[in-house]
Amino acid sequence: MCAFSPEEYALFEKTGEWVFKRLRKTRHPEDLLAVVATAHKGFDKAYASAPAEARAAVACRAGCDACCHTPVGVQAHEVLIAAQHVQTHFSPVELEALIGRAAVHRAAYAGRSIAERALMRRPCVLLRDGSCSIYEARPESCRSHHSHNAASCRTNMENGNEDLDVFIPGVRGRMFAVMLAIDQAVEESGFDDRSYDFGSALHEALTNSLCAVRWTRREAAFPDDCLDGTESDETSLG
Repeated sequence: MCAFSPEEYALFEKTGEWVFKRLRKTRHPEDLLAVVATAHKGFDKAYASAPAEARAAVACRAGCDACCHTPVGVQAHEVLIAAQHVQTHFSPVELEALIGRAAVHRAAYAGRSIAERALMRRPCVLLRDGSCSIYEARPESCRSHHSHNAASCRTNMENGNEDLDVFIPGVRGRMFAVMLAIDQAVEESGFDDRSYDFGSALHEALTNSLCAVRWTRREAAFPDDCLDGTESDETSLG
């Protein structure tokens, strides 16, 4: 676990306890995902509670999309929440185009390790005119990312590395406390804890309705070819 401050650790504990209890009390499978989606509001509250000087340092703006060109590792619930949003808000034409982009992404990433994927720097399949097209339902790592220097983010993207530190301590710790608390509570409740590549798993979720069913049954929601490459890296280090 990250080295949280006492305030951040209290946020971690409070968030995790709330998610865990709500998941245990929820009786209808179709309501389980809504619990996690509601917990995502905790990111906004955590950000609002950050020191004013830390929030003032945030350089992220619409059209600043360098972070949208890096691989995003997610858990299954994040993909399913995004898929629900897409199916609710996208037109049939937009949905078809998205599925096509996601299929291309999935084919490009298949079988590659995390290190190999990081060098590809492909745009997120949900990026539209420099902005996220599912902002309200974006993955947790996207919600957690805040930079103090957009130019440095662009340099990191163009160089294919993260040499320039862009993070803001007063914000980052709070965001990670919420993210790790949600993920741990979901895992401890018995749900899929595998790490997936967002674009690949999103393609599967939008073309296979059984993904959500498997998740509610506490089974692996997505096939192995949607994993984020962690296993490949671990095997190579083996």
